[in-house]
Amino acid sequence: MQTVSLGSSGLKVSRLCFGTLTMSPLQTDLSPEVGAKLLIHAYERGVRFLDTADLYGTYPHIRLALKEAPDYVVSTKAYCYDRKTAQEALERAYRGIGRDYIDLFMLHEQESLYTLRGHEEALVFLAEQRDRGHIGAVGVSTHFVACVRATARFPMVQVVHPLINRAGIGIQDGTREDMEDAIAGIRARGTGIFAMKPLGGGHLIGDNRAALEYAIRSPLLDSVAVGMQSIEEIDANVALFDAEPGADARLAPLRARKRRMMVHDWCEGCGRCAERCRQQAISIQNGRAQIDESRCVFCGYCARVCPQFCIKVV
Repeated sequence: MQTVSLGSSGLKVSRLCFGTLTMSPLQTDLSPEVGAKLLIHAYERGVRFLDTADLYGTYPHIRLALKEAPDYVVSTKAYCYDRKTAQEALERAYRGIGRDYIDLFMLHEQESLYTLRGHEEALVFLAEQRDRGHIGAVGVSTHFVACVRATARFPMVQVVHPLINRAGIGIQDGTREDMEDAIAGIRARGTGIFAMKPLGGGHLIGDNRAALEYAIRSPLLDSVAVGMQSIEEIDANVALFDAEPGADARLAPLRARKRRMMVHDWCEGCGRCAERCRQQAISIQNGRAQIDESRCVFCGYCARVCPQFCIKVV
């Protein structure tokens, strides 16, 4: 597996990043032991970069994996808006993965210049922790073109984790071409870029090779985070990223897999999921949550706010 520099952040990462959302309680809810085995298998195949979040609930999986895969570069992210919330989230990450150092810490789901300004106190705190050697690099994750462009005004942001895929699915304020243009602008400044949702949350799984090759071949992306939840998925993705013979044969069986949102009968229609959905894919109709799967990117974040635990990605 090729290792590259993540912009000028100083981090060295594998081209394939293991996205752990798919194993989280928000989605397949794999046990820490099963999740750790997958992370260790990917590590043995050459993957050296993983992505998680305070929200995901996968710190226990990662903690177990790091005992046998100690050289993983760990990226995490959290909803922080000031020094206090950033410090608390950073300490949760330390405790969660069993390290006193986080390679990459990002502000989660930033939207624009205004959200970055509103959360600047958290960014300043994280930059101070980086300068003290507690963090390797500081970044932000986003689904918004405007946010990618706005990071150029914040020199402490060294890495951006943008949503981008072949079809532009999930980009909130523009097209794929708009996002590419924004990424090119900050990349020229030395910002590291690792992509999320190359398969559009599962919408592009039917042509997974073309979707992944778009990301692999893009000169704009240092690394690409792919959610994986089985040995077969790991081996197929590694084969494609490493240009191994027979990669398509490994990818082909995965094309039949369909993802969907399940809303249980006991949904009370409280509307919290609809308020949380950044894709505007959820509405309340006849007292129950309804999902527009043409808009949904299957992140599962709505499940986190459901008081009745009745919504889930399956």
